[in-house]
Amino acid sequence: MIIDTVYESIIKKLTTDGKIENISQELRKKDNNNDRVLFVYKIFDYYNFFPNTLEVSKDDNASTHFRNLGNQCYTKKDLYKAWQYYNLSLMYAPSDSISFCLALSNRSAVFFELSKFKGCLRDIDLCFSYKYSEQIKDKLIKRKELCIEALCKIKKEEDDPEIQDILSFKGLKSEQYIGANLKLNVVSSKEMGRHVVAKQDIQVGEILVEEEPYTQIISGNQMLFACNHCLSTQINLIPCKDCCFALYCSEECRTNSWKEYHYVECPLMPTLIDMSFTKLELLALRIVIKARSEHDDWNSLYKIIEDAESNVDTEYHGHVKVGDKWIYDSKYYTSIHTLATNFDKRSVSDIFQKSVTAAVFLKFLLDKTDFLNADSDEEKNEICRCVAGLLLLHIMTVPTNMHGLTVTTDNGEGKYVSEINVSSGAYAFHSLFNHSCAPNVVRFTKRGTSKMKLVALRPIKKGMQIFDNYGFHHGLQDCTERQSALKFQYKFVCMCEACVNLWPTYFQLLMHQKRIPNKILRHKNKWLTTNIIDRLQNGDMDTVKKFYHKICALCEELDSFAPSTELCDCQEALKQCLFILQGLVLYSYNQKVDWTLKPF
Repeated sequence: MIIDTVYESIIKKLTTDGKIENISQELRKKDNNNDRVLFVYKIFDYYNFFPNTLEVSKDDNASTHFRNLGNQCYTKKDLYKAWQYYNLSLMYAPSDSISFCLALSNRSAVFFELSKFKGCLRDIDLCFSYKYSEQIKDKLIKRKELCIEALCKIKKEEDDPEIQDILSFKGLKSEQYIGANLKLNVVSSKEMGRHVVAKQDIQVGEILVEEEPYTQIISGNQMLFACNHCLSTQINLIPCKDCCFALYCSEECRTNSWKEYHYVECPLMPTLIDMSFTKLELLALRIVIKARSEHDDWNSLYKIIEDAESNVDTEYHGHVKVGDKWIYDSKYYTSIHTLATNFDKRSVSDIFQKSVTAAVFLKFLLDKTDFLNADSDEEKNEICRCVAGLLLLHIMTVPTNMHGLTVTTDNGEGKYVSEINVSSGAYAFHSLFNHSCAPNVVRFTKRGTSKMKLVALRPIKKGMQIFDNYGFHHGLQDCTERQSALKFQYKFVCMCEACVNLWPTYFQLLMHQKRIPNKILRHKNKWLTTNIIDRLQNGDMDTVKKFYHKICALCEELDSFAPSTELCDCQEALKQCLFILQGLVLYSYNQKVDWTLKPF
């Protein structure tokens, strides 16, 4: 049963029993998240509505099943699907089994066919460390020899200094807001809440923030291609030793994942996947687990929460004191705990639905893990109250504060114009940026990492606010559509320049061209020709190196003529440069294979 079905079933039952209005009134009266979740928990317990959990264990038959599916794809030269099936075979294989060894061997064959020779060698060497490798020894030795021969013919890649220069953070960093450029300042107002303004003029192309997340969660379509902990694209992934649903790039990541959250998630993974919880709901659960894991005991966490909440709406909102300095850093739970929930803007039905998810998570934690264990019933009740409240808190903060990481992929026809969502993460400083339908910054993340960077997309004068974009842009949607979507998801009415001045969409702008000075048009016709745009869409790095700084300069020149098609084209070209710099992926990486948790 998926979580949406659970919610619909309880609503239907309460409506049939004539209790929905009374329950809504009771929920309104609750003045804290702890009581809201525990109230819903009791309702579920009374009606016996909690879903059953699912058990899935390592199994030779399941591993063989997925390996056979991989073999079928390999025979058809559908190598990226074969790769995914062999990783599934690896995850389901009992440790130190023939199935584990065969999955590694077959995966190495895929890597050889894809010319990923170093990865092929690593899998072969790992395979040789198992006793069962004798059965396939001759085949592996031959493949290893071919890999070594091929590698001798390949020129070693070196870091390109031009690319490194574009991606480097050149300004001074704040000692208070860790990872932020010293040109930025965080202020607060009743109308805008906490937000970020420029202390100095900022040019297009400047990197303004570099930030690692508190934690992140990988998207389902990428869990078989990247490290489920650090997002590394190192291809020799190794599975969790206990469950069938996590892959890691190294023993270090497998260990760190276990210490931070996976020791709790591990027995829950089959159920969490089977019930189709969203990645944002799962991220909320992971934040709560990590918050406890990084503190010595529950009392230490209680103290952190108490201190954090005492500083809300002060100059040290979300800060922690390190030595004699107050700092704001995603590294610390405090910065995530104090993000806005928009509770007063939520409907009762929305709060009830989110409380349902929190109550279900709480039930799973109680029944399937020792996360909530304590020495006495009194202590356990206190822990349950705390976790219940934290689950609801983060289920509310995650949708409006967390950020998705994407990479650009080709559309199947060689044009790199599509996106793949890689993960979602908790970035405290990036959460401080307000939205504009005509943003002056853009986010990007180097593929295989979780470090998010913020780049100036428009010239920003001293005193101006820094505006991100929440997914609704004046060039793509009209004002009515944007306002409706932002109100629904983010609970605010947008008052950006594009909405207030009713800026046209891109296609509407085509019918009302602005008069751009000839000098600027000459630059555009020289630096942003149809051929250059085409090369950028083809993912050509040499074009990026040659024209990136020129495109930045052109964005500066065109900004005073916003809105215009010329500026939109230029900004899109700049973003395409960043997409290429962050790392492109082939269309095949987005071709998710079909699989079931229990194939038999």
